[in-house]
Amino acid sequence: MPPLADDRTALVASVLESVTLLARAITAEQKAPFGERGLSGTQMQALFTLAHSRRAVTPGRLAATLGVTPGAVTQLVDGLRGESLVQTSVNPADARSRVISLTTDAAREVERFERAVIARLAPRFDRLDEADLDRLSALLHSITEEP
Repeated sequence: MPPLADDRTALVASVLESVTLLARAITAEQKAPFGERGLSGTQMQALFTLAHSRRAVTPGRLAATLGVTPGAVTQLVDGLRGESLVQTSVNPADARSRVISLTTDAAREVERFERAVIARLAPRFDRLDEADLDRLSALLHSITEEP
């Protein structure tokens, strides 16, 4: 690996390396949720975006978050609706717009998957006390917050 420009860049690279390794650990040896349905990576990202968004998710917001076109989101949502994984409703903030959300069954499946991952990976965090975990969580949220 070539030398990095400065200490800050090296620190950012170190964080990204650790996050990448953690992401691999999350997906390793774990049955993916909805595995029997053969969902695409983008469909899975959409489901987890819907599960964790702190604000209502409109098709436009979902397109921006996933980095796809509005037309692609329409197809994606139609496919997920066909699988009974998402539902749409009128946006309470703007009746001209729709809001996308998980169905109850899809929300339960995402929660089941995440609980299993947490149980499997919890020992990796044993060296951190609650204050460390709180700070780590806050730091990660600060760089992954939705726009």
